[in-house]
Amino acid sequence: MRWIRNFTIILVLTWVVGACIKQPEDSVIPYIEFQSIAFKNEFLSTKNFDTLILTLKFRDGDGDLGINADETAIYTSSVDSTDINSPYYFVYDTTKNTIWYYTHSPNDPRLPRTFKYVNYASSQNIHSHPFDTLPPLTCKNWEQRKTPSDIFYIQINPYNNNIFVDIYIKNADGTYTYFDPNDIYPFGENCSPNFFNARFPVLSTDLGKKSSLSGTITYKIQSAGLCIFLCGKTIKVKTYILDRAFHKSSAIWSDDFVVK
Repeated sequence: MRWIRNFTIILVLTWVVGACIKQPEDSVIPYIEFQSIAFKNEFLSTKNFDTLILTLKFRDGDGDLGINADETAIYTSSVDSTDINSPYYFVYDTTKNTIWYYTHSPNDPRLPRTFKYVNYASSQNIHSHPFDTLPPLTCKNWEQRKTPSDIFYIQINPYNNNIFVDIYIKNADGTYTYFDPNDIYPFGENCSPNFFNARFPVLSTDLGKKSSLSGTITYKIQSAGLCIFLCGKTIKVKTYILDRAFHKSSAIWSDDFVVK
């Protein structure tokens, strides 16, 4: 279907930061609440992207919010850091067919001689455990690369992003079903494993001060395919954020929202 092929996600983030007033009583665990949710239905009429707009109020006791786009690690000291690259790759020992966790990309020349990367061909040709338990071919679990040309088994680094969004569609009986873009997004070189998750940049002008920070984040999910799959439906949105110490805010839910 042409519509599905055009289902591309563009993430847009804007923010307004309040005054950095020292508030020692504030928790270092970030706090968020929904301020509003809105939808712009524009693609069919103007060819501009449809946009789902989430506006969140936030507060954080030490102000360590945000990851810049070029960051690959977060340093807790001059020598200690946490890798925030994504994705993780896996290798297997060809003598035992045992899968090992491995963080380096398939271009890494340091791979031991008896090891190979877990690719889709190995998942189809090796029928012993754990190869027979690998997930199906989707953007979430596999990556198609040109150099080297192959399809590799991956796992997304949970610290790669700092804002996470799930969409649920309301059913006629009042229950909700998770809207999984993997179900409609075609696997290929251009598909994204993160979908509605993203990064917002560092918000504080001086992270070292550990000052309380509050304000508003406007988070926009833009796509040519949003209305096709969501218009006329009632949805609820769940979201949470991480700070630079990987403290997780409570997951919050929007009210029911009719997409139109």
